[in-house]
Amino acid sequence: MKNYLIGLFVILIIIICYLMTFSKSSIFTLYQLKKEVNKNNEILETFKGQSKELQDKIKKLESNDLEYLDELARDKHDMSKPDEIIIFNNK
Repeated sequence: MKNYLIGLFVILIIIICYLMTFSKSSIFTLYQLKKEVNKNNEILETFKGQSKELQDKIKKLESNDLEYLDELARDKHDMSKPDEIIIFNNK
């Protein structure tokens, strides 16, 4: 009887070890999921930063910020002030 209990105990330990390492809720899967969550959180933070920058630009455009509009016109449309000379560098 004692040998059967020891055998049963060993089998239970083997089953538990197997489930902890190879099932869907294993330690390895948990580690991979935590790693993926951390990576996704970093991506989320970058998107939040980009979103904030875009919202700031929208506010500047809506408020008719002349300095910002001037900067946009000069950068995107190659415009200049009357006394400036534009030099193009085609690389």
